[in-house]
Amino acid sequence: MIKQLYTRNIGVFAKSATVTILSLFLVACGESDNASEPAENADAMASAASEVEEVAEQASQNDMAAAMPKEPSLSVEEAGFLNRDMVMGDPNAPVEIIEYASLTCNHCATFHNNVLPKIKEDYIDTGKAKLVMRSFMLNPIDMSATTLSRCMTEKRYVPFMNMLFSRQMEWYDVGKYQELSANNDPQTANQMFIDATMTEVQKYARQAGMNKAKIDACLANEDIGKYLFEVQQYAVEQYKVNATPTIIVNGNKAGNDYNSISKAIEAELD
Repeated sequence: MIKQLYTRNIGVFAKSATVTILSLFLVACGESDNASEPAENADAMASAASEVEEVAEQASQNDMAAAMPKEPSLSVEEAGFLNRDMVMGDPNAPVEIIEYASLTCNHCATFHNNVLPKIKEDYIDTGKAKLVMRSFMLNPIDMSATTLSRCMTEKRYVPFMNMLFSRQMEWYDVGKYQELSANNDPQTANQMFIDATMTEVQKYARQAGMNKAKIDACLANEDIGKYLFEVQQYAVEQYKVNATPTIIVNGNKAGNDYNSISKAIEAELD
């Protein structure tokens, strides 16, 4: 699945329905190397890690090595989407926390719902740290939902992401997929699940102020996909990201629990 993110045409991938149950629910959604909890599926994670290494090697061989993300040449207004890092907190805070997350990963929802609020209260709101929110997409649903987030206004980006994470079990219903797969062939079940899930995500997008025309135009905008893939490629090559959520504190991986992140932040503040 990770390999698909780099090798398949962006437009085709965004509309693809031929994904397996493994890639939809397991691959790369778990804890990173330095995290405190085990991954949900060790074999799937090992496979994902292997693909990450292979993709990075192929990218290097093809002279596609990711450079440090550059300041976008176009403004948000000119680009027509949020073409830069979304930062929570003071941009000049001494400690930078980078979060690589997937909207369809339950571990990421747990981080956003249970861990981030305390980090925000203790470090972000006090000006000690800032949070850079970056996407690490795992499947076509993830890509489409993430694409929609990039068509929000800057003011609505974080609330929209928070809404999707807090209500993840409502719109990304594993039980629904199991029901569909019991009554349909795998390809049909996958397509039906993707369609049903994106219908729910688009409802949230409309609640956040997007109309149908803007939603359709957003999902058809391949420049957003190119931007997101560049961010993801950089994550793989610079930080060896192979799971979500992955937390980076001033350039170093940390666990995704409060104590690990707090310890890493305090070490940087000393």
